[in-house]
Amino acid sequence: MDDERAIDFILNGEQHRLSRTQVLRAAGLGGPEPIRTHWVAVGEQRWPPRQIFERAVGVPRTDFISHYAIRQLRRLGFETSPLPYEPAGPAAAGPAAEPSPSKTDLGSAIKSFIDLHEFFGEEDLTSRVSRLEDRLEGADSETVQERVAPEGLTRDLLHGALLVRQHAGHVNDLIHAAMIVRALPKILEPGERIVRRPSLASGNDGSRRFDLETDRRVAEFKAAQWKGCDTLRKRLLVADLVSLVLERGDRRAELYVLGSRPIEYLHTSTSTVAWALGRSSPRLRQAYEDRFGSAVLTVGQFTAGPAADVVLRDLSELIG
Repeated sequence: MDDERAIDFILNGEQHRLSRTQVLRAAGLGGPEPIRTHWVAVGEQRWPPRQIFERAVGVPRTDFISHYAIRQLRRLGFETSPLPYEPAGPAAAGPAAEPSPSKTDLGSAIKSFIDLHEFFGEEDLTSRVSRLEDRLEGADSETVQERVAPEGLTRDLLHGALLVRQHAGHVNDLIHAAMIVRALPKILEPGERIVRRPSLASGNDGSRRFDLETDRRVAEFKAAQWKGCDTLRKRLLVADLVSLVLERGDRRAELYVLGSRPIEYLHTSTSTVAWALGRSSPRLRQAYEDRFGSAVLTVGQFTAGPAADVVLRDLSELIG
């Protein structure tokens, strides 16, 4: 490969020229940083594209994203990681293949999610959008593409975002199902059997009151991760706790949550159970009133009293 091979490109309105020799010299100035998602092979090492491109061109890496660097480095014949919609394995030197819009399988969505994760992780999106708005001011049909290219809002990224959004609605169900499945081997005791088809998707239907029913226990699983403003999650959590108390029969009752915050809330909350059940089904509210009458119990009092023998467990301790 001719190390004097060079390319010309425009970045942020400025003309640049880059040769293979410049890239090789840049690699000799110090080792690569850890690889996050994408890479470019320079000599016998793999480099983060933004690091080596920044060093070779002499522009700050905040002025471009990995995809932009990869496309330029490929023009110089360097091997890189694949971009979205490309097959796994080292990408061939040269321009990237056009993405195929028909590739809408889950594998593509996962690759796209990784790519979006990198895009959002490189810089605050608000700052990037603000800079993009500044660059577009005064642009026309001939210059707009040149001005937006360094920001990486490519066709690939757009298709990736659309794919991720297409599958995002199923993510909660996936997490709920996976957490139960991963926890079961550590929960079930020798000889214990699941007696009713478990409810692995979020929410139970009328024929399956609990997520898990065995010949020894009933259990509910809450896979939501609390973030500090969790009113709906609090209501749903209390509703599950009340259901366990009212409908478990003579079996043990267990409530599995993700993290310590839901458990802390159940033990310490001064909100009333009546408030928490305010948006639950009329059937559950009536069953609660039939059992406990008009007594005003706080969530903490209910947890320490009628629900005292319901086991509260943190799922993260089980699934690792």
